[in-house]
Amino acid sequence: MSKFIDRLKQVSQPLPPQMGFRLKNSESARPKIQLVASLHDYPQSLVNKLSAADAIVVTETKPFNSDTLWGIRLGKGVLEEVDKAIETSADFAILPSGGVVLPSDRKIGKILQINSSVTDVLLRTVNDLPVDAVLVTEDSEGGGAITWQELMLCRRFTGMLTKPVLVTIPPVVTTAELQLIWETGVSGVMVDVKSASDANILDTLRELINGLQYPSPKKRDRLTPVLPQAVTKTEKSEEPDEDDDDDD
Repeated sequence: MSKFIDRLKQVSQPLPPQMGFRLKNSESARPKIQLVASLHDYPQSLVNKLSAADAIVVTETKPFNSDTLWGIRLGKGVLEEVDKAIETSADFAILPSGGVVLPSDRKIGKILQINSSVTDVLLRTVNDLPVDAVLVTEDSEGGGAITWQELMLCRRFTGMLTKPVLVTIPPVVTTAELQLIWETGVSGVMVDVKSASDANILDTLRELINGLQYPSPKKRDRLTPVLPQAVTKTEKSEEPDEDDDDDD
């Protein structure tokens, strides 16, 4: 089983209610929202600067030296790519929605990448697919502040999916923005790292995440349709009194 997927599930599932002094200790052991660094090119000098990330995503399989959990973003999702990633000890793979379906015997964490414009009908079917988590991306690259529209999209996906959800964010965000993203139910955020300066930003993001407050436990509302139910009539209809007919 993928160690990174295990962390994502722990983030998305609230702790059971506890009493007394054990609550604080249990909460401190719970992982906070996960920070993922996405690399397009990764010389070893850059990889060494990514210790602040919980996981690293690369785009091709080649010798990779890092103590941090890592996975590969597959271009076509073909079986040869997956097998090569498994051989090089990748912990998880990000699968394109247009890629081929993986056999269930491939022991690697499976994260399905879908576009934020996916319809609700298709989105509901993801819960029945043999994947472990979902990465939500957009066609256009962001870069500015987190918008209300993006928060609404985050809540839409976490409300309709039973699997952990990851989203992409710009390198520069505020504590308040990260807190709101986490409170929508998102389990992980992914940042593109294209240079050493971007890698340095990860240290700042790590400090922000460490300072976040655990969201208060609450039920995750499911956006499921409510179907009308037929009302069964239990009262018997009144029958004419036979005695009355006899009197006529």
